[in-house]
Amino acid sequence: MTRKIIGLAFVALIGMAVAGGAHAEQVAATSDTTMKNDLNYLMYTPDDYASPDKSYPLVVWLHGGDQGGTDIEKVRSSGIPKLIEDGKKFPFLVFSPQNPSEELLYPIEKVEAALDEVMSKYRIDRMRVYVVGYSRGGFAAWAMAEQYPDKFAAFVPIAGGGNRHYLSRTNEKTAFWVFHGTNDDVIPLSDSIVLYERLVGLKRNARLSVLEDVDHSGVERAALDDPELWDWLLKQRLEVTPQ
Repeated sequence: MTRKIIGLAFVALIGMAVAGGAHAEQVAATSDTTMKNDLNYLMYTPDDYASPDKSYPLVVWLHGGDQGGTDIEKVRSSGIPKLIEDGKKFPFLVFSPQNPSEELLYPIEKVEAALDEVMSKYRIDRMRVYVVGYSRGGFAAWAMAEQYPDKFAAFVPIAGGGNRHYLSRTNEKTAFWVFHGTNDDVIPLSDSIVLYERLVGLKRNARLSVLEDVDHSGVERAALDDPELWDWLLKQRLEVTPQ
């Protein structure tokens, strides 16, 4: 009798599950939430920008991890903005967005959206838009190369890393110059080498500079102080119409 009761109870449970499952469903929906873009940024224009009949190259500068947050003044403390603060003149515009997080990686979707806004306001040569990023900004540079392959003519990741598997999405006509120091104890040199070798395997226009006896904090300035970098960068053009 006990065994029969247990069997009937089991059948009843199965029946309840089947009956309940008959009413379960998945519905398709589309979110209409608008993403708030709260990026702060610095914008540099060359001395002769007032000339109304000329378009200019644009460099997107993505800073390292210690300048994130909401205090835009921190972005002036290193990298390209620091060079500008110290009196360096550039023949291109510089868009320097601040990572709103002090801990997380750059939200590259917000960076791209803010960049589109900037490009609609300024006279920019859309065939000559470049990304230079250091450390956490280097990670963002690699990610943007994969996510937005038809927007940028060149990328300069400095002491960054990323996902090599998606480099096949990068534009065949985009150029890369990768910098890393041999004494980097924050982001291993191998991170850059793996990505560079993947680019070579994909037959991309890529070069790698390994700076001897340079640590993580020193490679940023060492790369940006190389005059050959700027000469090389300004020669790069995207030969397809950017999206």
